[in-house]
Amino acid sequence: MSPDKRRGGLPGAVFSDPARKATAIGLAVLLWFFIESRITRTIQRTLQLRFVGEQSVAGEDRERLAVVLPTDRVVGKKFYDGETAIQTVQVTITGPRFRIAALEDERLNLQITSFVGLDWDKRTGVEFTAADLPRDQRVLEGLRLELQPGRIRLEVDTIEQHSVPLTFDQVDLRGGAVLTRLKSDTAQFSPPTAIVLGQAIAVGEFQKRTGKRFRASFDSVPGAGSGRQITVPLELVDQEELGLRFAAVPMLTVEVLPQTTVFDLEVPVVVDDVALPPDQRGLYQPETRTRTVRVRAGGDLRSRIVSLRENVDSAQLADWVSENLRLHVHVLRPLPGAILGPELSLKARLMLLGPMHLTVDRNECLLDEVVVVKLRRQP
Repeated sequence: MSPDKRRGGLPGAVFSDPARKATAIGLAVLLWFFIESRITRTIQRTLQLRFVGEQSVAGEDRERLAVVLPTDRVVGKKFYDGETAIQTVQVTITGPRFRIAALEDERLNLQITSFVGLDWDKRTGVEFTAADLPRDQRVLEGLRLELQPGRIRLEVDTIEQHSVPLTFDQVDLRGGAVLTRLKSDTAQFSPPTAIVLGQAIAVGEFQKRTGKRFRASFDSVPGAGSGRQITVPLELVDQEELGLRFAAVPMLTVEVLPQTTVFDLEVPVVVDDVALPPDQRGLYQPETRTRTVRVRAGGDLRSRIVSLRENVDSAQLADWVSENLRLHVHVLRPLPGAILGPELSLKARLMLLGPMHLTVDRNECLLDEVVVVKLRRQP
């Protein structure tokens, strides 16, 4: 053999006819994929059996097999294998080895949705097999699924509903000091009628109950300290025990009295007798020109009084009160033929004057007691 032929032996064998060799390599790769796809594996998973409503989250992070029901019409009770109640099902999954390997890291959350559109008027349950399992999940494409037990029955109960017009006195109020500030006469419900859903026996039990059947919790309500209005959801008392729920959760909105502090202040008394005939005006005068009364103040008024009270010069608070607060006594015109006596005892109300009356709510400037002022007719 010549030296030229020896030098071209191995390299020549490698680099000669590259097209044919590339084809051979490609065929080998395809053959490997074909053989790999023919190698199957099987895994088994034990899933919890559940029933859910149509609004359930399909991607919920749990292993389960859920039957989707129209929960405004029926509610699931128990799952059965024949006559035996069960809570779990074993799912066997078979498919190509590489597909099963990818599935091992996935949580199986299977849902059967084929029963939603059924006529439930006379049904007491449904049965399902592996054929009812969805195949539209990408992770399950091309895989064979089997259930053990192979046929499962879900027993259901028809949902009944009961309508209750809502009133404030039906609600059990829970919370702290804010409860003493609720203005019950402003309570509004949305919707105004509660629709309670549940199994027939539970709805019947609910209808028999006396007392407060709803609850509203004002604990940790945002804005409860300074807000003028609070909105909270209603709950059903013993709803878990009876298995009841609302078709739509009612919301309670109620106005809230402001946070206030009571101060003892000496306030000037002003008699308003403009309603009297001109010849009787100015005749009735208070026994004293000022009265020390308990004033309930909130908001800007409370802040102003606190600031003045903490001032070193105590006279500043007295001066401010004499300029801005009044005990207003209104003398009404007497009825025709009636004559006013020499002494009148009239209820006074607190009035705020000056620029602050534009920013302070009426509920932030009140007397904390009933104040009766005695007027005497002057000679």
